[in-house]
Amino acid sequence: MKSISYDMSSGERQALVSDCAAVCETAAIALARFDERLLRVEPVLAEGARQRGHAFEAQALIGLSGSLCPIEDLVLHDAGMDVRSPTREIARAAAMLDERRRLARREPAEVLSPAALRQRLGIDEPEEEDRRSRATTTSAPGKQLAAPWDRTDPEDDDEDHAGDEGLDLEDEPDRRADPAFAEIDALLARTRKKLDAWNDFSSDEGRKNLTLRDPGYDAAGRFARWLDILEEGRGLPAALAAALALDAWLWLEPSERAGELGFGLAATVLRQRGLAAAHLPALGLGLRRGKFRWSPHLALGVRIAGLLGALTEAAAFGQADLDRLSLARAVMLRRCEKRRGNSKLAELVDLFVSSPLVTVQLAAARLQVTPQAVEAMLKELGGSLPRELTGRKRYRAWGIL
Repeated sequence: MKSISYDMSSGERQALVSDCAAVCETAAIALARFDERLLRVEPVLAEGARQRGHAFEAQALIGLSGSLCPIEDLVLHDAGMDVRSPTREIARAAAMLDERRRLARREPAEVLSPAALRQRLGIDEPEEEDRRSRATTTSAPGKQLAAPWDRTDPEDDDEDHAGDEGLDLEDEPDRRADPAFAEIDALLARTRKKLDAWNDFSSDEGRKNLTLRDPGYDAAGRFARWLDILEEGRGLPAALAAALALDAWLWLEPSERAGELGFGLAATVLRQRGLAAAHLPALGLGLRRGKFRWSPHLALGVRIAGLLGALTEAAAFGQADLDRLSLARAVMLRRCEKRRGNSKLAELVDLFVSSPLVTVQLAAARLQVTPQAVEAMLKELGGSLPRELTGRKRYRAWGIL
């Protein structure tokens, strides 16, 4: 595990708060203003800004890792309308997008509970770990655990030999024809059975076996240390506590497979403290748009100040995106003037604003009209129609991106 620079005295902690006070106040004011604006604008605009923020955040997190994820491909993949084979980056971004939506739906206290986090990261409870270690020590003192392919138990050999009798005769060669290869055939049959059990995708244990893991990676210890730092931040301002939680996650790396989860958890800290009650801040997007790049070689104060600046950038982008949505809605609503009272063109406009992607089938289901009626309304929007994302003549999709 990396050496930890968070063991500070009260004087050092107070010095850190004083050094980052100005940046922390700026970030808190920016986040509070954006959150208050989301509470006051029309619900359709607020929902559109939140959904777009999830997509932009997933794209930004992929960009921070040095990969490319076009926002159009991500939105189309999320809707199941890929125009090309999805790349690994698109699949990762889609998983992050789903993760952010789950975090936004759940209560912050539920998300940040140690039990829920351990379950999400696949970390056993401390009591369960102690029980397993005692059971291992009692059952096999002085003996290391054998690999799955090691055959050290004679009873297992008997079971495998007993199961060989039920093998398909077409797959099993005739041992009487060449008795010299009988032992090799039996070994291959046992190996095939063991690999089938090892590569069992239907069970959690099988999926864990397929994942390459570092045996010396102390995930439980790293996670426990991160929880301590999260608890220490309760007495600090909300923005500073979130930046400290994110910095500790990036430093400690409590999970080998969920490194980007720290951004969502830090944003959940802001929700829990009431600084972002109406949205889940896009911290990765702010970090991506700013000039600061996090590195473990930087001093703690520099890292915290840079992450606080990313909070300000995220709030500024949210304000600009909300302005863009408001302008697009106002332009499209001009086409709805002097329409009949039962016209659903205004509802189609709101659907464009609240959803990152709209198809003819989706609009027909939401507005409870026929696809032909949706096609007619799209023509009525004319030049104010949002951009078409697929580039196809059929099965098209539009979105304000």
